[in-house]
Amino acid sequence: MSRGSDGTLTVQNSTFTGGDGTNGVKFGDATNTPVPDSLVSQHSITVSTDNTTLFVVNAGNNTISTLAINQANGDLTVEKVNATTGIFPTSLAYSNGTLYVSFEGGSEKIQAYTVNSDGSLTLIGAYAIPANGTNAISPTQIVVSPNGDYLVASAGTGSNEIVSYPINSGGTLGTAVANVTGVTTPFAGAFLSNSVYLSTDIADKALTSFNFSSGTLTPNGSFVTSGDAAPCWLVITPNGQFAYVGNGGNGPIASYGISSSGALTLINPLAANNSTKVAGDSWISADGKYLYTAYLADGQIISYSIGANGALTEIGSPAPINTVTSISMQGLVGI
Repeated sequence: MSRGSDGTLTVQNSTFTGGDGTNGVKFGDATNTPVPDSLVSQHSITVSTDNTTLFVVNAGNNTISTLAINQANGDLTVEKVNATTGIFPTSLAYSNGTLYVSFEGGSEKIQAYTVNSDGSLTLIGAYAIPANGTNAISPTQIVVSPNGDYLVASAGTGSNEIVSYPINSGGTLGTAVANVTGVTTPFAGAFLSNSVYLSTDIADKALTSFNFSSGTLTPNGSFVTSGDAAPCWLVITPNGQFAYVGNGGNGPIASYGISSSGALTLINPLAANNSTKVAGDSWISADGKYLYTAYLADGQIISYSIGANGALTEIGSPAPINTVTSISMQGLVGI
């Protein structure tokens, strides 16, 4: 899509990734029932730091596609469709020439790949996520700290862990630090700074703030509920003043104010309420003026302007991306 100076989006073209999707079916669902959020994750697509390469998970055939981004018009060209040794890739994080991938299946839930100049990926490490008792490990997101020192994984709704790995100089990962933080069903997280980390908390209908040091998360006393079910996806404005949480149930977006220390204030539990279910991945423009949210159950992206006080104002939405099933759209990123 192209983005106008007023923040509105226009569908430009589409490019096949060369991999297989999931047909809207979650990993391990023996009934093969299509659902809006088949990946149950955040960051299923991401871009390189220099905005030249797009990375996409193909959960249906366990591959990762790399696509070159035309710097003049944003058009995409598939460079490589890379096979992985994992099962059902869900979330991606890129840092310093290394791509990190989380997987729903298998024993090695996180893998690290060197990104080569031709778009191919070379596996340099595969890592388990420490178990919390007998609870299932189903990572929903991975993210790299701003300084590139740590990779952090939301380990899934069964384990209730947030796990951090130190990143070595070559991109491999060090020994995991497993944090059982009191967050029940953490889904998505984001760094406010190298020392402050925010996480959504589905079961408690909340957003929680932590101090982050040497891979260890310590609650800093800021735990704020939105009062609405299933707060999942999380994005923070570039200036660090506001956070927006998308709801995986009935679809509103909650807005929060953030202090420099990470203290949270609920601004509006219904900052956006389009009566459209599953407010999924979001992206905020680099200038902090616009928020874009993928509504997974409706197959469309809705655009909002961000006010000086964090308020959201809808400015339009293009036609649904998928008008056949309206349930298969996953992931969102911009440049």
